[in-house]
Amino acid sequence: MSLHSPAPLDFEFRRYFGGPSCPRCGNSLLVAEASEFLSDGQVRHFWACESCGQEFHTAVKFAVRHELPDSRCPA
Repeated sequence: MSLHSPAPLDFEFRRYFGGPSCPRCGNSLLVAEASEFLSDGQVRHFWACESCGQEFHTAVKFAVRHELPDSRCPA
C-alpha cells in the first residue's frame, strides 16, 4: 500500500510547516523577521521577502484563555 496525496508535496509542506507566500513575487517564506504578542491574544508576524524585498505582516488571533483558580482537591 502506498500513500497518495491529492495535493503536491511542496504545497502540503508549506501548508503545515511553512509561512506565507510573498504577495509581490510569490516566493515562499519560512521564518518571520519578527513576531509580536499583543494583549488581546493576537500574534503579529513581520515578514521580508529575500527575493524582491517586499515587507508585510500577518496576524493570528488566539482565544484568550483565562487561568482558573487552583482546583486541587484537599488532602
